Amino acid sequence: MKRDVSRGSPRTTVMAGWAIWVILAVFSSGCIPLVVGATGGAAGVAYVRGKLTEELSYDVPTVHGAALTEMKELGLTLSEDQADALSAHMKSEFADHTSIWISLESMGESRTLATIRVGHTSDEVRSRKILETIKQFLPPVSGGRPVGEKGSADLRASFFYPTMM
Repeated sequence: MKRDVSRGSPRTTVMAGWAIWVILAVFSSGCIPLVVGATGGAAGVAYVRGKLTEELSYDVPTVHGAALTEMKELGLTLSEDQADALSAHMKSEFADHTSIWISLESMGESRTLATIRVGHTSDEVRSRKILETIKQFLPPVSGGRPVGEKGSADLRASFFYPTMM
């Protein structure tokens, strides 16, 4: 009786098959991007799937007012503006017809989740510019610290923007 050594034992083949399935499942589930994405969210701002989000220490009407001022500052006209005490949704576009969506959702007392998307294919640079301009028009948080600054962000900001501190 001659045995075909090139294929290996049936048990090895089954184990190799299971190993391949497990590896494919791990890489298909999004666990790796989640771990990689978690490192970028340490400063409190996240850019995921074309949307820039940050939780701000203000209620929705205050952030909405700052967003309206920001739109005027950037010379943008609103095509849609719906707001109440718990949420706000705004839409505008740049001169090149790139759409802008700003969504504000209440996260509890004096906390608002701001979500900004620019363009259908997303433009992170413009989204960040809009968010930074909105934060410029927010009043100082009690305690005198500007909004958006958190422990690790203070240190990082001091390295990259020493003149702003």
